[in-house]
Amino acid sequence: MNMTRETYKALTEPLLIDAVGPDGAKRPIQAFPKVLGTQVLAVSGLEAFKIHLPHYLGQRRGDDRADPELGSSLHALIESEDERQASELVRRVAQDEIPRRFGKYLDALHAFDVTLHRETRTLVVTMELKPHEAEQVSWSFELRFPPGEKIRPSSLLSSPQAMNDLRATELIRIARHYYPTGFPPWEDDHEESVPAYQRTPEHQRWEAAWEQALRWKQWKSFMDDLRAAFPGINLGSLTPAYQAACRFCLLYLENPLPDGDQLVTRVAGAISILAPLYLVYTTTQLVRSDQTATPPQLSFELDPTSEAWPYANKVAHHIERAFGYQRFPLDVADVPTANLRVHYLNEQPTLLGALLDSKGNLANLP
Repeated sequence: MNMTRETYKALTEPLLIDAVGPDGAKRPIQAFPKVLGTQVLAVSGLEAFKIHLPHYLGQRRGDDRADPELGSSLHALIESEDERQASELVRRVAQDEIPRRFGKYLDALHAFDVTLHRETRTLVVTMELKPHEAEQVSWSFELRFPPGEKIRPSSLLSSPQAMNDLRATELIRIARHYYPTGFPPWEDDHEESVPAYQRTPEHQRWEAAWEQALRWKQWKSFMDDLRAAFPGINLGSLTPAYQAACRFCLLYLENPLPDGDQLVTRVAGAISILAPLYLVYTTTQLVRSDQTATPPQLSFELDPTSEAWPYANKVAHHIERAFGYQRFPLDVADVPTANLRVHYLNEQPTLLGALLDSKGNLANLP
């Protein structure tokens, strides 16, 4: 049986790539970060690029929450039935997505041809390009897309209404003041004594904010007032210096159970070091008699009839009195801060993560 194939050519002439790094300069291809090669040996430079590029093209754009730009739109070619749309898709990958992701290492793209074997859901990519400070190279590789779900557009973690909220716009502006744009983790040069993102003005402002927060004069009196307000309650504080964007106060409500287990509710106050905002929330955890425990259950919305309700309200009152801060607006918590390097997060950064901490970190308290 004859197998049909369709070939799409993205370029009719060489595409000059003028993209540069954050410092305004090109990077030699030999500076491309190390990856694991086929022999499980770390390789860098052009060989690393030739390993990483097929991986990038074979990933579905937006699937990696920690780095939504890690992936191309090329997979959509498998499902496309419109010739014009398919041609435009291949052009977009070659002329926009590849230069945007890798442009600072490339001088020009001379050819980008994709042959689609629809029956086997296979793409054969043939490329010719000029890396920066290296000779022109060409090679081909195959991408396979096994049958599965139809291609779906990536979804934002927040609603369009939240994205358009003026508060979200202002909080994003604050986040951009402290976190640099770009510098994805996979581009870190681990041989540098100081990573590139840490040499930016934004990161230096972030470090200065922590230095100031560690000297907050009102912190001791604030904690003393809490102890006075909650006599007999186990109370503490947590300062994850340079590992988050907030300091914590903690109340422990411990309820023994008949079988020897204990239900522990933490009432936590997270106080931002970057913006005049705070968040009071709870985590609930069953601590067994053998000292094992269930995963903590995080809750931002408290039941007015719950035991924790009056404690949370009083903690919020003390935070507002000591710092003059406002509650963090939870309806914009999941608004993404795209392309910002929030270095302590292992997921796509959001306003909550950038200005306080991620939900996972907020849940995992001592």
